Amino acid sequence: MLHKRFFLVLVTMIVATGLVWAGGSREAVDDDVITLEVFHYLDLADNVSTDNFEEVRKAFEEAHPNIRLQFDYLFDEAYHNRLQAMAVAGQLPDVMFLWPGKRTGDVTGAGLVKDLRPWVDNIRHEFAPAALAPQGPNGEIWELPEQITATHVMFTNERLLDELGLTFPETFEELLEQGDVIRDAGYIPIAMDNAGGWQMQSTLLSALVERTGGRDWMDRAIAGDAGFTDRQFVEALEVIKILSDEEMFTPGVNQAEYGQALTDFVNERAVYFIDGGWRTSNLATELTPAQQEYTAYNVFPRLPNERGQAGSTAIVAGTGFGMNANLTGEKADAAWEWIYHFSGPEGSAIKVEQGWLPALVDAVGPDAPLLTRKLSDFLGTTPGGYVIDAVLDAEGMGVLHPALQEMMFGRLTPRQVAQRYEDWVEANDTGRQ
Repeated sequence: MLHKRFFLVLVTMIVATGLVWAGGSREAVDDDVITLEVFHYLDLADNVSTDNFEEVRKAFEEAHPNIRLQFDYLFDEAYHNRLQAMAVAGQLPDVMFLWPGKRTGDVTGAGLVKDLRPWVDNIRHEFAPAALAPQGPNGEIWELPEQITATHVMFTNERLLDELGLTFPETFEELLEQGDVIRDAGYIPIAMDNAGGWQMQSTLLSALVERTGGRDWMDRAIAGDAGFTDRQFVEALEVIKILSDEEMFTPGVNQAEYGQALTDFVNERAVYFIDGGWRTSNLATELTPAQQEYTAYNVFPRLPNERGQAGSTAIVAGTGFGMNANLTGEKADAAWEWIYHFSGPEGSAIKVEQGWLPALVDAVGPDAPLLTRKLSDFLGTTPGGYVIDAVLDAEGMGVLHPALQEMMFGRLTPRQVAQRYEDWVEANDTGRQ
């Protein structure tokens, strides 16, 4: 959560100075050209993602010479802080990148984003039903998802397993037993990076909570009929604490910036790599064809006393672009042209070649890249639970994320993390109000 004083300063700066958009200043343009300010969630240091996006953007510009897009880019918490500040200042851009759940719920739930259903209803048949599940309390669609996202995949280097005389573990205990063998051979058991704090919650804890609690328990915890101090949540935290204590993660995992774990896995310094399915686009580009053949898509092994779905991951409808509620007429239609281009057939065809799995029906054929097909098979056969930051208020992640890091440093117990988060949820989360 933003410190109040910092947040007020940030809002003041936005009001006073406005935004500097990557597309240039807000100069006068031809009357026939519609100009849109677009705020995008993009890591400019990630060459794979930026190159893919540039290809999508150029294709749009060639097909729509009458629409000018002026982009501003941020990534990770900086994006969310800026978006929230712009919302408070009443200076949201024309188009912005959004989440289907509560990660950007302070914006979508405040009447600041237009319901896309008048446009979506015309193309609904093109998308997988799960992608267009209601995002608002009355069935609203705030953003058009570019994919269906599994936030937890345990990518596995099967060549290294064979080299070490191991097979993928069936149970948590078996995974822990592999730790000494893997470390003694000079490898990292599980590559993860958690400097941003969200990775441990989104790509591991969310999947573990589905195993230890299940959707029914999570529904009750959100509503206040159960609590995050229950054993279902504490036991999931204990798994992470044990993994940390047993040195199963990347050394210095809580200082490792996002991308380090990917590099370790690509360079075959790690046997397992836990991240979201979206990393397929990076792996499809950075792994050699031979490496792609022996890269497997798995989920975390079976836990003791599982109460939720066995062999499950955490799944959420993907992210995508939405538009400012104030847009009308030709400008709203122009914004939709970009939104649909990005997530629809044109943009998706470009993304498939780079390893993305679009939200479209039958988007992946036999000629799609190998890892895209592996991800498609994974999503088609793996049940999923909730992603925590999609169903609970985003501000609470400012409590949970650092508490997870403190637990891994040995400063908090799993039960203390659970208590700290439950206290915040009970006092603040809109699901309890």
